This record gives sequence, structure tokens and C-alpha cells, in this order.
Amino acid sequence: MPAVTMQTVTIPATFVCSTVKKPCERSIEIVDRLRCESVVEATVRMACYSERLSGFVAICMALHHESRFLLLSQEESRQRAERVRSKMLECLDLYRQQKECVPYKRAQRLIAAADPGCDNPAEAALLWVLKSVSAFEVVTQFEIVVNGRRYFADIAIPGLMIIFEFDGIGKLGKDDTEFARAKRDWIQRENDLRSAGWRIHRVSWRDYEDFAALRAWAIKLLRPHQVAIPEHAEALWALPTEACDGPSRRFHVHAR
Repeated sequence: MPAVTMQTVTIPATFVCSTVKKPCERSIEIVDRLRCESVVEATVRMACYSERLSGFVAICMALHHESRFLLLSQEESRQRAERVRSKMLECLDLYRQQKECVPYKRAQRLIAAADPGCDNPAEAALLWVLKSVSAFEVVTQFEIVVNGRRYFADIAIPGLMIIFEFDGIGKLGKDDTEFARAKRDWIQRENDLRSAGWRIHRVSWRDYEDFAALRAWAIKLLRPHQVAIPEHAEALWALPTEACDGPSRRFHVHAR
């Protein structure tokens, strides 16, 4: 479908895939009076047949949305997310029974590795890269208390005291006052975390121009702490093709 511009807003061109297979009647949902495939079934289908990057990000966002994830109520949010994850795995089992050649193991790994704590697709993409190389536990929204101040790391490897954060423009504020306040808070947070022994690494949209290079950087960073990439981590990875990560994607810094 071609790009459409209305006043000052442009909706980018996009590819539409059609299918003759009707979704299961029991999984139909009504969204804004429109009959839709359920979130659970849609994400399971993506886990099976979309590229690993797209599938993993979609599952993370579905878990985040369906669990109504709240930063200050993580235990309850994660319990809700686990119930959604269980539904995804049940749906995957049904797929396996009804169809031949379902990439069951691949989908199962992606569903198991996805995390509801990702606030946005950029964080989910970073989590996917890190989980594809790390032998250590990688967690989202990890709580750290320093000097009585409470912080949450976007993504952390607690065993190594390493924090990874995605720097999006939204974190800077909407005006000069918010920007100044955000800058002061950021400096305070940075100083507190570093003084407590945490190492902080930041990733931006520009780093997503080359996922192979981003993953190589993560591997180099972890090399002093692990001998090799575990098999279960390696199985999550596949370099995105141009269809998934090419010049026509919605968020793209510059053409390759």
C-alpha cells in the first residue's frame, strides 16, 4: 500500500500479506467494532513465520499490553504476563496438532525469551540482541536503590552489574523546562549508578542501522565473562533481512 499524507502527517508505505486461512472463531476479538484475530493467535503466528526480530518484538509488546504492565507493580504485572504466555504456548501446541512443519522449537524459544518489561519496540529489539549472546540472566526494569534513591534499569545483567539503555527522544521531555529537569535527573542517576559499581552502555536508533555490528559489540563486551554463546541464546538469532530492516522500514535513520 502506498504512503498516504493527510495535512502534516504521513503514513508510510507498507506491505500487506493476505491469507486464505481464516482465524479460529474462538480467537476472534472486536476492536473498535472491527472483527480481528486475537493478539495471542497473531503473535504465535508471527513467532512461527515472521523474522525472528519482528516475532520477538511483537511478543514482547503483546505481553506488555495484555499484562497491563506497571513499573511499580512488577510482581503482579509479570504474573499476568505469564498467564498470557501460557495461552500463547497453548495456541502454539494447537498449531502443531493442526498443521505439519510448524517451526515449533523456534516459536517456543521466542515466546519463552520475550519479556513484558520492554516499554517500546526499540527496547525489545535491544533485549533480543542481548539475549541472543548472553550466558547470564538478562532482565528488564531491574530495580536498583542507591543512596535512598530508586532507579529502574531498562535492561540489566545483574550478575555482571551491567546496564543497557535505549536513548529515545521521548526521555528528554517536551519543552525546555522538562529538558532541563530531565538533564539534572539523568546526571544524578548516572553518577549514583556508576558510584555503586554499575557500568552503563547506551544504544540509540543509529545503532540499529547494523544489527550484525550491534550484536558483535555485545559479544565483545561479554567476552571477558563467558567462553562461548550458549546454544539456547544462539537459537534466537538470525540476521534481519532487508525486508525486515531495509530502507523502507518505518523508523530508519538513513539509507544503507
